[in-house]
Amino acid sequence: MLWKAVQANWKTFLAELEAAAEAPALPGFVVAEVEAFLKCGILGHGFLRCRCKQCGWCRAVALSCQRRGFCPSCIGRRMSDTAARWVDRVIPSTPVRQWVLTVPHGLRAKLAFDPKLATLVLRGFVAAASQWLRRRARRLGIRGTLKTGGVTVIQRFNSALDVSVHFHTLMIDGVYTFPVGRAPVFHPTPAPTDEDVAAVAAAVFRKVERALGRFAPSAQQRRFAEDASLLLAIGEASSRGVGATGPRRGRRAVRVRGLPPDAEAFVMGKLCAQVEGYNLQAATRLAANDREGLERMGRYLARPPIATDRLSRRPDGNFELLFKRPWRDGTTAMIFTGHELMERLCALVPRPRAHLVRYHGVLAPAFAARAQIVPTPIPDAEATAPRSPPPEGVDAPRGPGRLPWASLLWRVFRKDALQCERCDGRMEIVAAVLRAGAITRVLDHMGLPSAVPGFHPARPPPQLDLPFDDGGSGFEADPPAPDDYTT
Repeated sequence: MLWKAVQANWKTFLAELEAAAEAPALPGFVVAEVEAFLKCGILGHGFLRCRCKQCGWCRAVALSCQRRGFCPSCIGRRMSDTAARWVDRVIPSTPVRQWVLTVPHGLRAKLAFDPKLATLVLRGFVAAASQWLRRRARRLGIRGTLKTGGVTVIQRFNSALDVSVHFHTLMIDGVYTFPVGRAPVFHPTPAPTDEDVAAVAAAVFRKVERALGRFAPSAQQRRFAEDASLLLAIGEASSRGVGATGPRRGRRAVRVRGLPPDAEAFVMGKLCAQVEGYNLQAATRLAANDREGLERMGRYLARPPIATDRLSRRPDGNFELLFKRPWRDGTTAMIFTGHELMERLCALVPRPRAHLVRYHGVLAPAFAARAQIVPTPIPDAEATAPRSPPPEGVDAPRGPGRLPWASLLWRVFRKDALQCERCDGRMEIVAAVLRAGAITRVLDHMGLPSAVPGFHPARPPPQLDLPFDDGGSGFEADPPAPDDYTT
């Protein structure tokens, strides 16, 4: 349904943007992201030919777009690979606590398209949590050099497809000491209280606000803001719910504020506190031996922004996105027009070369003693399935690269993608078919569709009045849909 929605509305969306007065164009990386998604999984654009070793039966496996904006398939593959890598090669067998930081609404759209600003906020957040862990360890009598670490996923969305940049950090729930001539020693720390989380939230607020006061956008960011003003306006409208057109496109009123000397933190719930719009939650903890839970958590943090099974088309032509859980006010779904859905998807495309997964402290790539802390890679025959051995032929790579698709499918769904559907033999890749003529010949021989779906042409704007020669009042078109679509 998501592919059909994009294919039917993409050209119309571009035409409407071009028709707007003085409207700038979308950045090239956004256009490339959307059009690559429309080619993802289409056999007519190329495929791998797999053959059974025993019976010779062949299967065609379509190529993927490998994008990270909103493609459910490719982000799902990246999600599973990231979670598997954390369990096998990054996060040691120690207790892990999830710290979630959300920032004020006015800051979220700015973080979405300014990687340096997002890094600034993340550094203040991680520094505040790390300092609290070290102070807590020293109060327990632990001496020496104390270090901790974690992994952060920068999520750019919420359940309503709004631009809502927030930070999920899996922080080691304790500290390491480094005795001379010995391996690093881990020391767990007690769980935080509500007052502790409030203190960390206040520290995050102070650090981030002070850093923001000294922050100035780089020349590269200023050029990007000029070239992608439409994208920034769309992102601001998505995060704030304001219009993306007008004299002050997507901008809010300027506020003059200083850093309050005694900012007060409010406890919002269990291990959850808020300070001046900065919300911090730390209620989720994973035990040291809960590796399956850690992998599930990793897949949750790196998940795609939209679940296709919750998106449906309504009889009126609009699209309904069902929430996994109702909101506090009882909202269970959002209804978008085709134009609104395209705006939301474009705003979720990250800038190129901006990392969405960050590593801190003892888990950072350049940390000197990292090799003594992270897990030792297990043998290939065991790497693909932590609970049961994989079938023959489903192997993990020997290097630190990505796991193959077949390994991830077995690890997540227990589905052996390399098993022949006819004789239960083993499949192997024999060719990559990429040329147009060869694609058509091979697919026609295999009895598979070789046609490439084209873009749906742009629809003309609705014509409201059609005058007639008889001098009548004319034909009245259907009135425009209301702003607030309700079920």
